[in-house]
Amino acid sequence: MLIHNATFMVEPQRGAEFLEWFAPLAHKAGPEGKSRLSVMRQAGGAVAGEAQALSVAFQGEFDTMEEIELWTSKRLNPLVAAFQRRFAPDAMVFTSIFETIF
Repeated sequence: MLIHNATFMVEPQRGAEFLEWFAPLAHKAGPEGKSRLSVMRQAGGAVAGEAQALSVAFQGEFDTMEEIELWTSKRLNPLVAAFQRRFAPDAMVFTSIFETIF
């Protein structure tokens, strides 16, 4: 199984606004029954989202790279563009792909 991860980061003062805006959009954009949205609560012993950026991981599960590429072009890229229009320049997103090994 392949897991596509997109981590969205926003300034802490806009965290609640971001989550309210993003959660329903991510729910619609995620692969049916194979996605999750997670908020980082601690990093390096520090509570996340207070003095540092709020990080939200949007993950989807896929069987092939082709499925990821299709989903990325049709669903994720428009979501990222909307995120950048609304929250930039004080926000960022980065992506990674993991393969489950056990």
